[in-house]
Amino acid sequence: MAKITSKSLLDVGTELTIDTTAKTFTLIAAGDLVAKDGVTLQALYSKFVQLWTQPEYNEFPFPMYAIDAKSGQFQFGTDGQTFSGWKPATDATRQMLRDGGWSEYSAAGVLQRQYVGIVSLGDVSTGAQMYFQRNAVDLPTDFTFDDEVNEGIQVFGDASNGNFDKRTYFKAFVREQGKKYKSSSLADTGQTATGAYTVNVLLSNEDDLKITAADGAMTGAPYSGIDVTYFGTDQSKTIGAGSYPFRIVVDGNNATLEQIYTKVQYLLRQDTDIDAGAGNVIGKTANELMYFVGDTLVTTQGVFIENLQANDINRVEFFDHNNVKRFYPYSAAGALVSNAVLTAGGTGYYRMYFVDTPTGDYGTADAITVNDKDGLPISGAIASASIGFTFDYDGNVQGGRTAGTDAAIVVVAGNNGSAKPVVATGTISRSKGITISLVAEQDRAFI
Repeated sequence: MAKITSKSLLDVGTELTIDTTAKTFTLIAAGDLVAKDGVTLQALYSKFVQLWTQPEYNEFPFPMYAIDAKSGQFQFGTDGQTFSGWKPATDATRQMLRDGGWSEYSAAGVLQRQYVGIVSLGDVSTGAQMYFQRNAVDLPTDFTFDDEVNEGIQVFGDASNGNFDKRTYFKAFVREQGKKYKSSSLADTGQTATGAYTVNVLLSNEDDLKITAADGAMTGAPYSGIDVTYFGTDQSKTIGAGSYPFRIVVDGNNATLEQIYTKVQYLLRQDTDIDAGAGNVIGKTANELMYFVGDTLVTTQGVFIENLQANDINRVEFFDHNNVKRFYPYSAAGALVSNAVLTAGGTGYYRMYFVDTPTGDYGTADAITVNDKDGLPISGAIASASIGFTFDYDGNVQGGRTAGTDAAIVVVAGNNGSAKPVVATGTISRSKGITISLVAEQDRAFI
């Protein structure tokens, strides 16, 4: 079956019943009418026009008025001149009306209800459950049917029909696991309010190749340690040589950018509070926080990600609270890989020096320890077989060296009672994949 667009497919007693006493009509999911597909308001109007040529109907007021079928503007309970109080008998009937919005008037001419006809533009994945807000603080509400949307949503009700007026805001969402997210508000199609007419929402989704795991993995490492905190005031975050204001902070838990993105997208599909702080932010209606452009992760306005992996800092871009793009200076990155005698007991040591600089060379009292991207010495205990390091390739001028050039380095290491002292040489280039191997002999002579 498909959406009914012709009056000829509406038969009284099968797809449609009319109660002239109660002045109501009912659509029935039978015959040619499938509830999900529905019937256009124009087809229903045309059927009423046809029926009202007959005495059994035209002795009663005409049920509805068509202002403009193209823009989807209809009214029930009036013929455009007088009021009668005709209306749909049930909400199930209202949910089957397509391609328009409508107002419902009492016999006294009082506006009782108003529905906006929400029609989505764009393709979504089969079975996608789209949802909406009629107010920025409302909880999410599912559209009646899945897949693309074409449905009347009540935006006004008098004291007997909900007692609300929500005609100044509308936002719709599509967020499915493994798909890219999209939301659409009135401004996207040039509208400023809803009413008894058609409003399009721009919603589509496609496969999201950056999702790294299914929902079931979110309770395990590293996902369980990734969270989002919302702040009401600026949080100053250092990026390179500057500090900038942010209001939303994501703890990346030393996960990859793809893993961080996966957890954040998961949170944005939850109908519970996702704020790790003191606030209350419902995930499903929260604004999107980040997206990928190629392999670069870009945050939305005011979102900062901390505790990133060293290898990832140069493929992330931030927009601060002032909506200014910020990014880290290029940071070379690599790993010091040690053999078993160096890692034994976690008591080994390492330190990285420049081979030569204008003010000091390795092997002299003026030897300069290499600093990482944050200005901290690359040195410490050998607690694991692989220890990551970073280097401010574009900004490091230690010892008078020239920034933005390769750096010849020496790494010294040892482990008293386990490994003999060892020296390894290498070069820090503009790369994220530098590996320096530290291979020491077992020390059987230390006492």
